[in-house]
Amino acid sequence: MRAIRPAEEAEALPRDPAAEARALRASVLGSLRRRDQRHKGELYVDGLLTAPGRKTMRNLAASTDERAAEQSLHHFISCSTWDWSPLRARLARGLDRLLAPRAWVVRPLVIPKTGRHSVGVGRRFVPQLGQVVNSQHGYGLWLASGAAAVPVNWRLSLSGDWLDDAEMRQRAAIPDSMDEGAARAPAVDMVLESAGWGASAVPVVADAREEALPALVEAFSGAGLSFLLRIGGGTGLLAPNLSAGRSRVAAGSATLLAELARSQRRPVEWFDPAGPGLPRTSMVALLPVRLPGGPGGSAPLTLAGVWSPDSREVSELWLTNMTGAGRGTLLGLGRLIGRADADFRRTGLAVGALDFEGRSYHGWHRHATLVSLAHAERMLASGAHRGGAALTAVPMVTGGRRARGRGRFGPVAVAGRAEVPVPGRGVASPGRAAG
Repeated sequence: MRAIRPAEEAEALPRDPAAEARALRASVLGSLRRRDQRHKGELYVDGLLTAPGRKTMRNLAASTDERAAEQSLHHFISCSTWDWSPLRARLARGLDRLLAPRAWVVRPLVIPKTGRHSVGVGRRFVPQLGQVVNSQHGYGLWLASGAAAVPVNWRLSLSGDWLDDAEMRQRAAIPDSMDEGAARAPAVDMVLESAGWGASAVPVVADAREEALPALVEAFSGAGLSFLLRIGGGTGLLAPNLSAGRSRVAAGSATLLAELARSQRRPVEWFDPAGPGLPRTSMVALLPVRLPGGPGGSAPLTLAGVWSPDSREVSELWLTNMTGAGRGTLLGLGRLIGRADADFRRTGLAVGALDFEGRSYHGWHRHATLVSLAHAERMLASGAHRGGAALTAVPMVTGGRRARGRGRFGPVAVAGRAEVPVPGRGVASPGRAAG
């Protein structure tokens, strides 16, 4: 993720909220080669923003003044040939300038379904809900600041049934390039694709408690990406044996090792970017660790344990390759998952993130792409990305004192981006039980 922009996007977008939203739409839809496609894109995004209720093709068409709009929009989404990747890349670069993001947040996506014909649908256990649900499952990649978050890339998980059954593949128009290898790690594939879009290098933040942790660490480290991953308490790690001297190594669960570092806890005052503007305090301890053998086993990492002030048990565990980052920086980055979750509930659902009724693989991705654009427009037009969080979302290690010479808080865009170290240089979903 490099801060390099194509020449046609080098000029800064206007600062008026409504003008920003219009300019971003024109830039993104400008990736479509044909005028009729750009027109249909305008109609579709207008429908996502204005049509009442579920964003079915019928409701979207009813929000236009054009005859045969339902058939036309259906063809544009499900049967056309336009590639969604250039639109997503241009959206990400535009939002990178406007949003001043602090992280790329990977968020799981669960779409309940009543039938069995939608692409990727199946019965699976959903940890966030604690039950088996007939659903589609995927991931969204969100650009997140303390003030707002917007999805810019998507992946849909496909099980072996969908990949191995020739009739199901043909019915859903699943491309030949989508084989078992490509479908094995959709979240990683999504992040690595996005890393090549030229946006700023910010950390990848994800809840990895249900993911294959070594594979994530290996992939992100190999790509030179900073990351902060929430892990489960049973994750096995290696750490200096604090009770016997740092020359010896202790092996144990993340929970056990965090308890060994209890004496290293310090108070961190922070603000929930998605909640009321009242300060909260957590106790945070940092411990150098490594993964035991296997991929990424030799990479130096940091385990961050988080305790509530009134609890003796660790409530959250995070693993990062930003070994020089402070407690406040790491806690603040982790809280951006809540920012993405809140904006999904408040804006993503309203613009139809779960409402696609078609059956094709291409149709789902095109719908998701235009949902991202509609989400970005609504956020920009509201001015939410310039909200009060600019002075309230920077967590700081206070130790009971105010920082001297700079007031109590620092601006999000400055502290959040400048404090992020480069790995190796010395520096979805809520509702789950912590740790």
